[in-house]
Amino acid sequence: MLVKQVIVDNLNIRYFQSDDLKGDGAIVFLHGWGSRAEHLKSVFANLPNFVALDLPGFGGSDLPKMPWGVVDFADFLNNFLSKLEIKNPILAGHSVGGSIIIKYLSGGGTAKKAILVDSAGIRKRGLKIFLYKIIAKIFKVIFLFPGLSIFRNRIRKKIYSAIDSVDYIEAGKMTESYKKIIHDDLTKDLEKVKTPTVLIWGENDQATPLRQAKLMREKIVGSKLFVISGAGHFSFIDQPERFGGIFSKEV
Repeated sequence: MLVKQVIVDNLNIRYFQSDDLKGDGAIVFLHGWGSRAEHLKSVFANLPNFVALDLPGFGGSDLPKMPWGVVDFADFLNNFLSKLEIKNPILAGHSVGGSIIIKYLSGGGTAKKAILVDSAGIRKRGLKIFLYKIIAKIFKVIFLFPGLSIFRNRIRKKIYSAIDSVDYIEAGKMTESYKKIIHDDLTKDLEKVKTPTVLIWGENDQATPLRQAKLMREKIVGSKLFVISGAGHFSFIDQPERFGGIFSKEV
């Protein structure tokens, strides 16, 4: 396995690839929010023809100059594939990586197959988005008081954990991009995906619940859904053997 770098959209991008990469039919992995390519090593390390990249702003890749939404990441994916001369890929994405694939394919991008793992993309969280905005405004006022600033991160993390949104507080320099992404509902885009699609989901996923997987299966014509019992949002880590068995058969 090789570690390489390439300039795409004026950003230095780090990626892993198989020793003998073939541009036609390579498996391309996109990690989830707050993650990086190497977190998927248990899935791609032994494959003969793959690429796994650190998305802009994560791992060893440069931070985008401006906040990006899902469509910006999808455009980047298109340019990355062109730069590496990868054609007819199998696109595999976890969480936000899956939503990038959905946007890419619905916008006319091509692939041999898509494998969406506990994918994000369906944003039926109006209340949570409302709470983000309200809490953010409250923080601006509260932490102006002397003595409270030292408790800032501790308090914020507990509150955001309570509404299942730790990613928000941990987004760091990608916070503005995170705000854009959580507003991107791809439900309508799902019907535009014509690429053969496989959904692999943890039965106990709380970040992107199983009901969202079932909706994706309904919207993406001909898609298949595999549910892994005893697994959560990181199904490939929670149940690696079960996940690996499904994945190897589908690629």
